[in-house]
Formats: sequence, C-alpha cells, structure tokens
Amino acid sequence: MPTDRITTGKRGTRKTRSGRLRGCRREHGGTIINVITGVIFFGLIGMGIWWIIKTTGQAGQQYTDAMIKTSNKATDITCQSNLRTISQNVNIYAISNEHFPESQQELVEFGGYTKLFHCPDPNGSQYVYIPGQDGGMSPSNVLVYESKPVHQGKCNVLFLGGQIEALTPEQLKQAVEATTARLRRQ
Repeated sequence: MPTDRITTGKRGTRKTRSGRLRGCRREHGGTIINVITGVIFFGLIGMGIWWIIKTTGQAGQQYTDAMIKTSNKATDITCQSNLRTISQNVNIYAISNEHFPESQQELVEFGGYTKLFHCPDPNGSQYVYIPGQDGGMSPSNVLVYESKPVHQGKCNVLFLGGQIEALTPEQLKQAVEATTARLRRQ
C-alpha cells in the first residue's frame, strides 16, 4: 500500500495520496513586517512628493519675486534714460538758441516726443522742468524731476550738472527749494 506522502509546493499546496492538490493554510508571520515595510515605503514616497511640491512652490515664488524686481529695475532704468535724453535735448537747445528753454512746453516741442517727458512707471507722472536756468549756474540745481515717488519710494531727479539721482520726497523737496532760492537770487 502506498504511503501518504505530503509535500509543500511553491504555492503552499499539498499533494494527497490520490495526487490531487489541496490548499493549505499559510503561515502569517511575515504579514506585519510586510505592512510596516509598505507603510514606510509609501510614507517615503509621500514625503518625497511633498518635498518636490514644496520646493517647486518656493522656486516659483523666488522666480516671481525676481521677475518683479527685474521689471521694477527696467522701469527705473527707462526713467533715468528718459531724463538723460532730456538733458541732451536741453544742451542741444542751449547750443542752438544760446539759452535754456523758457518753459516745459517749449522743451517738449523741441524734443518732439511727448512720452519722453513722462515716467514709464504705470503710476508715474509727467516730469517737471524748472525753467530760468543756464549752464553757468550751480550743477546741484534741479533741472527736471518726478513729482511722484514711484521708484521704491523715491523720485528720479536730473540735476543741472547732468547727474541723475533717486531722492526721497523729503530730499527732493529740499533740493527744489534750494534751486528756487538760487534762481530768486539771480
């Protein structure tokens, strides 16, 4: 009589005497380890995704901040370029007419481009020209200035000597008062 032989196959099955396969109970000793491993694995994946999203968000904010600063800097440079061109127009006018323009309108007509006399900042205003000056006066006299502080709280100013500076409203007020006082003395 053949003896019963029981073997365990690869899938946890038993062979019986008749040769039929029958399912058997599996041991559950590794289940807790599998669950812990799965939690750790998916937790690490989740943390990685969270880190990527966080980093991308910070990079996006840094990019946006950099673009805003670049845009503001470009507006500042364009404004200063306008003032430099106005300075050249005043000097060319003075060479041609032997005196500076007597009014802002005369200067604008000579320049021929009205946008040149307006700050390019969306909140900017038209530049203010102080007439009655000549090349022999103090180079620290204000020749053209912005009336609104739209460049990080400052106004761009063109001095008679040709230099351009960004002044706070208080500094601008003092410089304009000093210029008008010098003009009255003449």
